[in-house]
Amino acid sequence: MTAQRHARLAELIANLPPGSKLAAAKEYGIDLTLLLSSLERTPTERAETLCATAIFFGELRRAGERLRAKK
Repeated sequence: MTAQRHARLAELIANLPPGSKLAAAKEYGIDLTLLLSSLERTPTERAETLCATAIFFGELRRAGERLRAKK
């Protein structure tokens, strides 16, 4: 993402148009700054993060299964 595009998105997030879908998302509780930080990464970096997260949750699920099996 170019510095100019980043600045435009940051400005949009800071000053959401009233009644916009982004304003509704923020009111719902979505952290739009996380969206911006995700867009700063390359598609490869986002895919690597997704894979790492999937591995983490798989390990967490297996740990829960082992814990429940002990009871």
